[in-house]
Amino acid sequence: MFELRISTRAEKQIKKLKKENQIEIIEVLAELKENPLLGKPLSRELDRRFSYRFGINRIIYKVNTQDKIVDVLSAGHRSRVYN
Repeated sequence: MFELRISTRAEKQIKKLKKENQIEIIEVLAELKENPLLGKPLSRELDRRFSYRFGINRIIYKVNTQDKIVDVLSAGHRSRVYN
């Protein structure tokens, strides 16, 4: 199992979401702790990051397989998380 670290930015973004989306994110984060490579690998300037899609929302995160850490960088509506 991987350790989960949530950035301050992602935490603020999650708090701004509707309650049902917050609950959904908690479920997704539990899945990512078990298998962080479920998401889609990103490219270009977002290289070495992953995106996990659920509905119109995304979680952007990095995986450190050596130390078994998942860093959640951004979470929320797809139009806002890639900035």
